[in-house]
Amino acid sequence: MPVRSIILSYAEVFFLKGLVIGVLVLCITLLNPALGIAGFISISVAYAFALFVGYEREFLKSGYYTYNALLVGLSIGQLFAISPLTILFISIAAIITFMVTVSMSDVLHKYFALPILSAPFVIVTSLIYLSAAKFTNLYVSELYAAGHVNILSDVFPYWINGFLRSLGAILFMPSPAIGLFLLGLILFHSRVLFLLAIIGYYFGISLQGAFVGSYRNAFYDLNAFNYPLIAMALGGIFNIPSVKSYTFALTGVAMATVLIKSIDIFWAEYGIPVFTLPFLLITLGYIYVLNLLQYKYRPFIYKDSPEETAEYFYTQESRYSQVSTMYLPFKDSWSVYQGFDGEWTHKGIWKYAYDFVIKNKKGFTYENEGKNLEDYFCYKKSITSPCKGVVAYTSDIFPDNPIGVVDTFNNWGNFIVIKDYRGFYVGLCHLALGSILVKPGDWVDIFQDVALCGNSGYSPQPHIHIQCQSTSFLSSVTLPFSFVGLKTEKNIYHHLIPKKDVVVAPIFIDDYYYQVTNFVLDECLHYKVYRNDRFIEDIVFKVKMGIDSTFYLSRNNSRLYFGRSDSTFYFYHLEGNDKYLRMLYQALPSFPMSYNLGFPWNDIVPVKFIKGWKQRIMLNVKNMFKFGAQNNAEYEFKDDTTIVGNITSGIMHKKIKTKVVLDPYLKFSEFEFDNTKFIADQS
Repeated sequence: MPVRSIILSYAEVFFLKGLVIGVLVLCITLLNPALGIAGFISISVAYAFALFVGYEREFLKSGYYTYNALLVGLSIGQLFAISPLTILFISIAAIITFMVTVSMSDVLHKYFALPILSAPFVIVTSLIYLSAAKFTNLYVSELYAAGHVNILSDVFPYWINGFLRSLGAILFMPSPAIGLFLLGLILFHSRVLFLLAIIGYYFGISLQGAFVGSYRNAFYDLNAFNYPLIAMALGGIFNIPSVKSYTFALTGVAMATVLIKSIDIFWAEYGIPVFTLPFLLITLGYIYVLNLLQYKYRPFIYKDSPEETAEYFYTQESRYSQVSTMYLPFKDSWSVYQGFDGEWTHKGIWKYAYDFVIKNKKGFTYENEGKNLEDYFCYKKSITSPCKGVVAYTSDIFPDNPIGVVDTFNNWGNFIVIKDYRGFYVGLCHLALGSILVKPGDWVDIFQDVALCGNSGYSPQPHIHIQCQSTSFLSSVTLPFSFVGLKTEKNIYHHLIPKKDVVVAPIFIDDYYYQVTNFVLDECLHYKVYRNDRFIEDIVFKVKMGIDSTFYLSRNNSRLYFGRSDSTFYFYHLEGNDKYLRMLYQALPSFPMSYNLGFPWNDIVPVKFIKGWKQRIMLNVKNMFKFGAQNNAEYEFKDDTTIVGNITSGIMHKKIKTKVVLDPYLKFSEFEFDNTKFIADQS
């Protein structure tokens, strides 16, 4: 919807999101009518031009492509009164801004992995100011003295006035009243951004005052609005909030004290203000350097606030494997004999490897006296492919060592190397002589029998060795990985790096659950909603597909994204605030597509879905200091079609009960969250 998208652009100026905040910022700009009207005309023209040239509304709805046009309009509105001539001037500037935004956004993203920020605004406004200086008629007929809101000008001391005026200057309205209102919006939206804005400004002013020898003069410098912008960007927007990101923010502000003065002197020769150029150079430079260093704590999806972005980041980090994944290389229960960086042979560049054996209830790997190979429970047991791929190499010429003897010349023994379809290689070693069932060039699938467990190579007892590596040669550098679709003696895990002596077994996808999770585009899920057994309303969830081919359930402009990953069905994340999609998300954020009665699994319900401000503050602080997301929900099969769960809500550990009934045609024929029940409407 055009009006919604236009209004959202107003919030983007302050790294904020939301229709209400956008409306409030719009109203603030209208306190100076010429400025406010110019901004609205500029952004409206840019949006209309985008639609005219063929841009989809989907690309424009966030305000990302149009907020630079808003800033350009505001910069013109502070100089000229509104007239047919200035409207034409603003419209031309808006179209130029949109063209520059689209072009620069594509180049910066494609070649440098950088956001556009306010680069189009700085470029276009600088050009506009230069051209306007030669438009004599525009200056003679339309120039006016911009008025400011003078409320609260004499209420605060100069060191508070300076801060508030600098915030207002971001909207070309350097007024304490405007700044105070904007600061309130920031506080309401994000405590992290509020703190960063204050710290960034006063740290920058302290340095600037020390350099120039006058702190009072520093507080009157309106270019200081770059300090809070830099602090918010580096400390809370483009890095996950943490002690380290706050340090990035302060160093960025320190660099800005030098850039602001140098740019001011140079730009003054042409009558151009500094604008946000220091903010732009430092923020983009920092992001680029951190990208080169592959800094881990960078957001990959931006939510409504830094707190929610941090929570989402840590939640995703916990919910999904952060390394390559593979299935267990067997079909029954085995025990971890040696894991990553193990106590014996998994060291150095070969530390990312696993050894598995089979143990009895007493913890022994053999029966009788264990002197013969046949005494060992895993000897000649079937070994399966842990991945999909093509066999690269095999070796099947080495004999199985007698117990007590190892082959120190042929460490790997008989082996199979598989090139996984995702690009890496997987090695299976110490296989039994003459047992390999595949040859180079063969395609193998998950859980396909490929060999038997043996005792060849450097192997003191029969076991299976598995490793993930960078090339097809077994001596190459190993890579970290995790196993997916497995269970221990107590729980199911969607992914796991098991510890030594943990007994693990694979789970196998059931066609029934595969069909349950097989959604059709434009399919509608109809429900009757009851609360405390009283009918509330009828609702519909519709299956749609995003521009990136991801599927989601849609209702009231909210999206609940879902999909299958390995052996698990996930509801990935929720965009928007639809309460019923939120309840479905909480009722079943994930489940293994395999029936295993008595084996629960854990998952995470986002903090924003948990009621109580104390709980939210506590968990947001945890996120800020990198404690990470914690499992707060447990689910299990009650029977082969029903999954029940318990969500631990808040510091008092209140339990919220959930239930979901699976159906291959209705998908979720019934689900419950606390006292709310949803019954599929089949009429």
